[in-house]
Amino acid sequence: MKPRDAPLEWTVQDARKARSSVELNQAPMRRAMSPIIAHAISTKSRLSAAFIGHKAYESQLNKVAKHMNRNRDAFTHYAPGQGDVVVSAYFKAGTNWIMHVCHQICHLGAADFAHIQDVIPWPDAAEPRFWINVNDNSVRQTPTGLRVIKSHLPASHIPINTAAKYIAVTRDPKDCATSAYHFFKSLVFGATMPPPDVWLAHFRSEHPNFGRWDAFTDEWYQVSQNPNVLFLCFEDVKRVSIGAISQIAQFLGIALSDEQLEKIARLTSVEAMKAINHKFYPARQNRFTDPNGKIIRKGRVGDAGSLFTPQDLEAFDTHWKDALAARESQFPYTERYISDPTRHTTA
Repeated sequence: MKPRDAPLEWTVQDARKARSSVELNQAPMRRAMSPIIAHAISTKSRLSAAFIGHKAYESQLNKVAKHMNRNRDAFTHYAPGQGDVVVSAYFKAGTNWIMHVCHQICHLGAADFAHIQDVIPWPDAAEPRFWINVNDNSVRQTPTGLRVIKSHLPASHIPINTAAKYIAVTRDPKDCATSAYHFFKSLVFGATMPPPDVWLAHFRSEHPNFGRWDAFTDEWYQVSQNPNVLFLCFEDVKRVSIGAISQIAQFLGIALSDEQLEKIARLTSVEAMKAINHKFYPARQNRFTDPNGKIIRKGRVGDAGSLFTPQDLEAFDTHWKDALAARESQFPYTERYISDPTRHTTA
């Protein structure tokens, strides 16, 4: 494990150059070949699916998942310590929102940045060199002495040290799958995106993008009684956003004035973050990436009915309820995500 004063493997300038290089390389490929290639891949998949069903998309989905999951051992090289605030949210559980809230709290509402990847490291990213290095101590120079580290990893993959703070966020997996579908269509697959039912099946497979929802949720729920771990559900944070900001600040030991609290709530609202979408949107992943895609989409609770059928959602609930039971998890899935039959509308 590298000490904090170890020489940097890359600088923030290197991260910017890496992102710019990808942008420059992918742009002409996208203009010249993407529509043709996308049409060919999509047609081939649809024809194959007519004969072999979901398996027609497995290779494509598994290839992407393998790439996204390739750095799940990232924290074997770094142990969070004093001043670190690890925000580990399940994929599409409000990651950008919560880490922006935390970043603003660390700066008492005065944080400004050209791109979030210049100020928050993400060690377990598929391409961590697109982000500021986790060993870059320049981002510790905040009014509070705190800095944020992003992650999508479960608790078993991150050292839990008493010196650091950990904020874990889960969300109804139906909404995660919905948001993830739109995200991957925009960023990775484009017109080659598999149908919604295929995506839902992949989401509950053994090795989906960024790992399984049940493992993430159960592991963080198990350690949620630790005094330096704050376990949040997206739905609760969304319901009382300014109260959640106050709760997070209190957990971090930061006393915010009413003015600072209101400013952070304003800066991190869905509307405000949509206006600075370009500061959160990742570098292009391939020739199919939509340069005008949205990283901040709706931020809504109960949106899964707009994409999946009631039968799909019922089977999805049963799957995760059974998966948590198999883990002997105490997370109250039924009470949170099944009890209210009106949660997922088709509007």
